[in-house]
Amino acid sequence: MSEMDVNETTLEEIDDALSGEIGTEIDVETPEADAAEQHRSMQEERFAWPDRIPLDADPADAADQTREVGIDEDDYR
Repeated sequence: MSEMDVNETTLEEIDDALSGEIGTEIDVETPEADAAEQHRSMQEERFAWPDRIPLDADPADAADQTREVGIDEDDYR
């Protein structure tokens, strides 16, 4: 089962979404799973800082704790 089977996102949809964001097209030889992973990581990079951070907490740790880890993200830490 490929990553594309799980995400149900076609290469054309990713290409359309990326062309508006960065103005480049995905190379024809790029595997669909790689293109999907690269697009997904760009979308996940955008996060908002927590509204409140306790005074004794490190801000980076507090932001990291709010991050949601995907189901297939085995290599996270």
